[in-house]
Amino acid sequence: MGLVEKISKKTLVSGGILILIVALGIISYVFSINKKVATWNDKIYPEINVYGINIGGLSKEEAINILKEDLPKVIMDKKLKVIVGDKELELNYESLNPTYNIEKIAEEALAYGKDKGVFAKNSLINGKKEISIDADIIYDEEALINFEDRVVQEVSIEGKNASISIDSGNISVIPEESGKSIDKEELHNKLIENINGDPNHEVEITLELKEQDAKIKAEDLNKITGKISSYSSNYSNTGDGRVKNMEIAAGVINGTIVMPGEEFSYNALIGDTTPEKGYEKANTYVGNEIVPDYGGGICQVSTTLYRAVMSANIRSTERMNHSLTVSYSEPGLDATVANPYVDYKFVNTYDFPIYIQGYVSGGVVSFSIYGNVEAMGNKTYNLVNEVHEKYNPEVKYEDDPTMEEGTEKVVSYGMPGYKASSYLVTYENGVEVDREFIATDVYLTTNTVIKKGTKKKEEPKKEEPKKEENQNQENQQNNVDEDKKPSSEEENKPTE
Repeated sequence: MGLVEKISKKTLVSGGILILIVALGIISYVFSINKKVATWNDKIYPEINVYGINIGGLSKEEAINILKEDLPKVIMDKKLKVIVGDKELELNYESLNPTYNIEKIAEEALAYGKDKGVFAKNSLINGKKEISIDADIIYDEEALINFEDRVVQEVSIEGKNASISIDSGNISVIPEESGKSIDKEELHNKLIENINGDPNHEVEITLELKEQDAKIKAEDLNKITGKISSYSSNYSNTGDGRVKNMEIAAGVINGTIVMPGEEFSYNALIGDTTPEKGYEKANTYVGNEIVPDYGGGICQVSTTLYRAVMSANIRSTERMNHSLTVSYSEPGLDATVANPYVDYKFVNTYDFPIYIQGYVSGGVVSFSIYGNVEAMGNKTYNLVNEVHEKYNPEVKYEDDPTMEEGTEKVVSYGMPGYKASSYLVTYENGVEVDREFIATDVYLTTNTVIKKGTKKKEEPKKEEPKKEENQNQENQQNNVDEDKKPSSEEENKPTE
């Protein structure tokens, strides 16, 4: 073997040993890194923080405890500013009752970097660069809406609808005034975009006031040229709160403008008939019974309005008859209400507004509907009824042990029931040209109730004389007997 071959073999052996040493070193290094990285599997990598709160090196449970204590503090003082013109309003985060999903944040922090390779993980473990974890907040959406309402209320410049007044048939229209307001939907969307859990994220939201047209304009009300229908019903003062209740309800409805396509709701306008509004107790129908309640009498107002509106050729979208007949309306022609269960509603189907005028006075409830007289042509309308069946009341007797036999007392007088239909009759130049079916209604019957006495009559008792009187009578009798006795001389006389 030559010298060259010996050197080559020696070099190869040395090189192989060197490679082996390097490979063993690499394996050892990789093994040590793996071992090191494995110790962080259940810990959050160093320098990871949540809005300045360092949770690096902690387990998930330890991080949750730290975040629960410190994280809420950093959000409560945060504010969000809304600027509209020269007005500034601040949304204080504390008013939103914000909360973080602490467990989700801790899970995200623990998972950070765990999907990387072993060397990248080792780099994170050895690294000194801060890593921030963002965190969303959960907040009270109702509180946010309340803030939005406050913004709208404070920055808006309220406009005025056009108005109308009618005095003795003379119509006056007062023009509208435009207002200014912000777009509430735009405000809501911008707030949602900018509300976050970062306490260092400061933002200002700027909004512009926009022109707000009045809902009712003078050009609309100028289409009202006169009365297109009316109806009145009579009442008698029963001494309870009935008349007062009707006056209040009619006063609320008086002056109402219903725009084209708009739906009128009696209940929405009148609301609850509470004593705070001035309503008093009066008789009302509950099923087939008559009971006193606040607001008794307002059904005469709704019935009278119903008749006036139908006479203007406007149909009901919701209407119900009473359970029993009423004195102020024929069967089939009434409209009862019971907030919030039973309502009277109609939609203005004309292309012009209608104006409702109503009053209660002098034993009369009256409503007039004003609109475009010319658009009505020469037609008028009247609601009529047809009674199909009448159900007479029965007489029911109830025994009453507190009343003597042979006596009777009427507790309640029965009311007949009916089945009746209503029709809207159309007249043109005073001649009937159409008769439209509207509804068929059924009214309950109530029985006449009479109490009948069952208590037996008592025979008059003979009075026993008093003891003292008996003794006096006995003494008097003895005296009489003594007087009747003969004297001793008389006893010795011979008998004849």
